Amino acid sequence: MAILHSVRHGSTFLIHRTPLVSAMLVLGLAACSPQEGADDRAGVDTTLLDSLGIDLNRIVERVSLGGARDREHVVPPTVRVESGTVVEFYTVDRRVHSITFMEDSLTLPARRFLEEKGQLSSPPLVERGSRFVVDFMGAPPGRYPYLSHGHGESTRGVIIIGADEAGN
Repeated sequence: MAILHSVRHGSTFLIHRTPLVSAMLVLGLAACSPQEGADDRAGVDTTLLDSLGIDLNRIVERVSLGGARDREHVVPPTVRVESGTVVEFYTVDRRVHSITFMEDSLTLPARRFLEEKGQLSSPPLVERGSRFVVDFMGAPPGRYPYLSHGHGESTRGVIIIGADEAGN
């Protein structure tokens, strides 16, 4: 069983999986202000990346999690990236959200990659500005479908590493 410990960094709590401190399982229990650690790359929190040991020159893609009434939303629902990209799931409302990669829809190498990194699912993202950061450094190419759970029915999204089956 993995041991989780939290480290307070400014107004963000980081959850690390031991001994894989760089596992990138992150829960921001209190969002940083826009100026604190943010740079010009669409609100990337460089202080957070630096705290996690992620090279600040790495590409970071954001998936926004939100909802309205009984609907859950992920924007964008499809993200195409290269291996080595960091994907940040970021809550934009005050609802509780969680991300779960769909194990039965992952290839065996993709599932093993996420298992080894401790990134198959997020903890509950309980406040606006909470983050779940997934580091795809060394990830095998393929589709990484996931479910976003919140209020109402879950919604699906997918991260595509490299070209998909059709070569796109």
